[in-house]
Amino acid sequence: MGIAVFQIHSVYDHRTLRTMSRVLRKTMRRNLSLFVRIAAWIWVLVLVLLLAVSFSLSGFEMGVKHQALAFVPLTLMLLLLFLEDDLNAWIAASNILPGTREADTAFEAERYVVTTQSTQTVMQYDKIQALCETEDSFVLLLSKRHVQLFPKAGLPSGDIDRFRDFLSEKTGLPVQHVK
Repeated sequence: MGIAVFQIHSVYDHRTLRTMSRVLRKTMRRNLSLFVRIAAWIWVLVLVLLLAVSFSLSGFEMGVKHQALAFVPLTLMLLLLFLEDDLNAWIAASNILPGTREADTAFEAERYVVTTQSTQTVMQYDKIQALCETEDSFVLLLSKRHVQLFPKAGLPSGDIDRFRDFLSEKTGLPVQHVK
């Protein structure tokens, strides 16, 4: 094992998983996400128009059951649109393997090693497909379904710029800033 240049401790809680979901949605899943969001907003518009036509034709004679039934799909669609990253974080949390909620990562010159309670994984920098930075973390995207997050709080303040440059140099990728 080589000498660690940087070491970071990560905790995969809901906030972290939501950030990972947002970064994936805005980068590697951008086209699919845009298509799904446009389709969802079209459905919202259609549902609102159908409700408006229904109310204009029947006035307020429509029963409470029918009104509630009409608002259920609209409400669900709006919740999915506005809480998409939270929903994905919840699903991801339910799929996390035991002993992998926390990880210690040692970034070495030629590789990085992720150690959890249950396993140790050696990763190569050339497997990283995208390198992203948010306000409070660095996110490595390995595929459309595999992401690793490293909080900036885990680094001394002077090392944040060095870590960014280190990752960019090792991966050969530019850092994408994601809000």
